[in-house]
This record gives sequence, structure tokens and C-alpha cells, in this order.
Amino acid sequence: MKARRPIKFIQLFTFLSIITGILPASAQQFTWQAGLPAINETGLYNITLHPEFIAKSDDTALTDIRIFDRETAVSYILRRDTPYVMVPSPVITTRNDAASRTTIIQLQFKEEYLVEQVKLTVAIPAYFKRYLYVTEDTSGLTPPQEFALVSGQPAVFKLYTPLKTKQCFIIIKNEDNPALQVKDITVWQQHIYLTAWLEKGKSYLLKTGVPDLPAPVYDLPYFANKLPAKIPVLEAGNITAAPAVIKNMPLPAAETNSTVFTSKRWIWTGIVSIIVLITLLSIRLLREMRERK
Repeated sequence: MKARRPIKFIQLFTFLSIITGILPASAQQFTWQAGLPAINETGLYNITLHPEFIAKSDDTALTDIRIFDRETAVSYILRRDTPYVMVPSPVITTRNDAASRTTIIQLQFKEEYLVEQVKLTVAIPAYFKRYLYVTEDTSGLTPPQEFALVSGQPAVFKLYTPLKTKQCFIIIKNEDNPALQVKDITVWQQHIYLTAWLEKGKSYLLKTGVPDLPAPVYDLPYFANKLPAKIPVLEAGNITAAPAVIKNMPLPAAETNSTVFTSKRWIWTGIVSIIVLITLLSIRLLREMRERK
């Protein structure tokens, strides 16, 4: 009989592993959320994503952003257009490197803002033509995208590859010329928003902040060119760490039926119970093995 116990333990462990594996992905926690205003009329809405919310997302593609009606994910279209939106001003530190004949301008942000466009204002000299690049890596190992900075021409540079960072550098190549005096730098991102069908009386949350979460696959983007030109705009607010209580939000929608596999309380209770059970079984198995010796 004792010889059969390890086999039974392995079978039970396998069964518990399968049960753990089928727990829904909703158990994976988003780290940030923002509330939407009350929906007074069912229909399409454009939801503006401000730089402060985008900064909470995990990557430049914003694949981990979701809209939730309680536990249900809501289909959306992620859209980008102009005009560009200025991100909060960085702390700017400038130093001139005589050895490399460059000016290195460090931009430090409070959060990981999306950097898609940079604008410089040069004070002096009156005439100049320099080349610059924007990078997170000052080692020179990453081939930079260079821009020409020329007096009398707009000093606005759109990055082919956007950065999402708390720190980046603008490297200006001076060659044998004196260093430029840059008096102002602003950083911009595209106007980014979600288009979604929202229902009257429901309470919606934007959520983000899950590393390596794949982009969702929804039906709605297929109809993007058939949507009306004028769609009401909503502003997300009250960005908080999730899970948290969102203030100044509409009353929750009517209770919907839930199951063991959609209720977060049951999910976490099940996970903890499985861990405890596996621990107890492991202790018992080790004890029996010692007794057989």
C-alpha cells in the first residue's frame, strides 16, 4: 500500500496543476486604473488617453490597455492622430563634452512618458547647422536616427521609433563649432484615444500596467472606416493603483451572475487553498519516505 502512495500523490498533484492552469487570465492583476464618467446614453465614445495614463502602460504599442465593465472586457479601437499633445516638462541638464565634440542634453521625466516628437529652441548663434539624435543609450552601440538642426528651419523632430522612458538624451554634434545655447525643449506625443461602444448606466474602468500582455483581438476595428465622423469624447480621470476605489464615479451597474471561475474572491481563495493542500501533501509524503527508510 505504501508503494502506491507516491503514485497517488503524483496523480493528485497533476490534477491540481491542471485546475490551477484553467483559472482565468483575469486573476492577473492590472497595476493602474482610471475611471470613466457616467454614461448617459448608449453609443460610441472616444476616450482620450492623457500622457499621465499612457505613462502607466507597459510599452510604446500600448497593448496592455483594457476597458472593463466589471469583469467583462469591452471591445475598442486604439487610434492615433494629430495634433500632438505635450507631455509634462522634463528636468533638463546640459553638458558639453570636448572630447567627443558634442553637447549632451539629459531629459528626466517623473514617469515613463511616451516620447514621439521633440522640439528645440536655440538662442545662439544666429547661424548653425548641426546634426543630433535622441536616444536612451549614450554608449553609441545603438545606431541613432539623426536629424539636421538648421537655423531658420523648424527644430521639430518626429522619432521613427518612439521612446517610452523616464530618461533620454539629445546628443548634438558640434564638430569644430562652439556649442549651441538651447533655451527651451518640449516633448510631445500623438493624440491617442480609444473608440468603444458603451452602454447607459454601466460603470467602466480603464486598466493598464501588465508586462508582456498581448494586444487584444476585437471585432470593432474591422468597422473603423464605417464609424461616424462625430463621436462624443470622454476624459478618463482619477488614475489610481489597482485595485482601488475610484471616487466620483457612477453607481455600480446591477449585479450580474458570477461563477466560481469569474469571481476574484473565489479565484484567490482557490489558489491559496491549492498551495496549502500541496504543502501538506508534500510534508506527508516526505514523512512516509523517512518512515520507509
